[in-house]
Amino acid sequence: MNTNFKSYLFLGIFLFSLLYCLLYILRDFYFLTQNFQMKKYINKILPFFTKYNGIFLIATFIFLIFNLYNVYITRLLFSIIITVIILSLIFIYIPIKKLTSTKYLRFLSYILFIVVLLIPIL
Repeated sequence: MNTNFKSYLFLGIFLFSLLYCLLYILRDFYFLTQNFQMKKYINKILPFFTKYNGIFLIATFIFLIFNLYNVYITRLLFSIIITVIILSLIFIYIPIKKLTSTKYLRFLSYILFIVVLLIPIL
């Protein structure tokens, strides 16, 4: 039961951080690809990720709190992930220069995803 619960918590963190990061991955891929069909498909799904991006980040935060509460994650990873989530929420909900905040959000989303992948290793 204990390892299953730990696996489900990690899966929740991984899934929601991946969904959060997909917005920025798809945007980068959209600008890099020359395939019209791929751009058309990405244009169809980007509004979904844009609309629910903050919810994915908050869901990642909730699963992270449960994970820390059950002592399945180190304090260092917890503090890194919390810092990234708080900075991302600030850039999403507090209006700043759009170009600068988008660049920082992309960078923070990649950091969040990489750190979440490190959870089972550390």
